[in-house]
Amino acid sequence: MAEDEEAGTDKLEVDNMYLCGSRFTRVSLKGAFFHDSQIQETRFEDVNATGLTFENVNLSDTKYHDVNMAGTHISYANLTGIVFDDCNMTGEQITNVNLTGCNLSNVNLTGAAISNANLDGMTINGVLVADMMALWEKTHGANA
Repeated sequence: MAEDEEAGTDKLEVDNMYLCGSRFTRVSLKGAFFHDSQIQETRFEDVNATGLTFENVNLSDTKYHDVNMAGTHISYANLTGIVFDDCNMTGEQITNVNLTGCNLSNVNLTGAAISNANLDGMTINGVLVADMMALWEKTHGANA
């Protein structure tokens, strides 16, 4: 664990771990760092995950419910089939990820940024992101 200089407490660091099928409920993962790990088919419920970092992890088919993920960083990750329900994702930075079949429902994405991502089949509140992007292009594109 690394010491949090501001609070004088330790932050969780997970490196090269197999956590598939795990369950995180009513815990604080604030500022935690997960690297080179397998975390598929895991459930996160009622978790404070502000400032958490996922780097080079497989999170496929993971479920998040009522999770505060404000300021989270996710990079080089497999997020296929992941479900975010009733989550705060403000300011989240998601880069170089696979979001195929990802489902976001009732989430706050204010200030969030997604780049270099595969969005095939991804939905937000039941609407395909591809359809939203096509409508945006049609109404705001160069020829609009």
